[in-house]
Amino acid sequence: MSVGLRSSEISQLLSARTPLVTDAHGDAPPDTEGADVVYAMFVEPRDETPSNWTSGEKCIDFAVRNFQPTPAMTHVELLVPPVPADDADRTQFATYAGRTAAWQSDRVDGVGFYLHANAGLWRAVPVFAPNAATAVRAECDLEQGVPYSLATYLAGVAPLRWVARFLPDRRRTPAHCATLTVRVLKNALGAARAPERASPSYGPATLYHELCAHAAHHTQATGMVFRGMSEATAAHVETLLRAPMTAKTVQELGEEGCLDAVRALTVRACADLTEGDATSQRLSQKQLATALLRWTLLRAQPGSPTVE
Repeated sequence: MSVGLRSSEISQLLSARTPLVTDAHGDAPPDTEGADVVYAMFVEPRDETPSNWTSGEKCIDFAVRNFQPTPAMTHVELLVPPVPADDADRTQFATYAGRTAAWQSDRVDGVGFYLHANAGLWRAVPVFAPNAATAVRAECDLEQGVPYSLATYLAGVAPLRWVARFLPDRRRTPAHCATLTVRVLKNALGAARAPERASPSYGPATLYHELCAHAAHHTQATGMVFRGMSEATAAHVETLLRAPMTAKTVQELGEEGCLDAVRALTVRACADLTEGDATSQRLSQKQLATALLRWTLLRAQPGSPTVE
């Protein structure tokens, strides 16, 4: 079966460490399904701390603003592309202060939370591995219900990072967002394709820098260059990013149109990590995040309200 996120362009990114996983026409190998890419979704700090935040949320915000490298990130979670269709309801996996780890489709109004309350704050960084979506989704299932741990943030601060080697890193041990994200990637994809250090040693910003470096390395190793978009692809991108943010828009664009747009934005984001400056990297990552969230959240919600 042919899956849009098994394109030849994305396969090239895998070849630095793994064999190509598609044939010349972008078809998946027999007996496999899913996408060869998942996304780490990072949240930039707000200009002002919301007045209704808990003391724990304020502590986390202070820590990530003051003890992490720039650009600061306040949160990270995983987004798994909604392929195959049978798994399309399990896309955003996260943990938040005061909650346990879960698929967010079971927890929150996704349109309101991701596309309204936190609109414009998301950045997406691709993580590549053969059949990544299926492997990561299965690992996330095993981490559902894991308690949140505020205390482990201390191990992500540079002077205390040595403490991380003494903290438990087993599946289902308490974790904050970055620790959980790293642990899922390590267990699902293997050490060679996941962040290198112990999971508790990461904060959102340090994880952001490492995953950007991984994507840039793959891009350089394969010689991939972003050569622009065809007229049809550019139209798909424009629709997904700028047309009215409704279920009707996404459903009329269709799965193939959404896949085409996300594929192009993924390749452009990778190219910007090697060729662009900080401004272009931020813009391409934010556009990729917007496209991913609109696609995954609006594709199966008839009657979803327009979000201004």
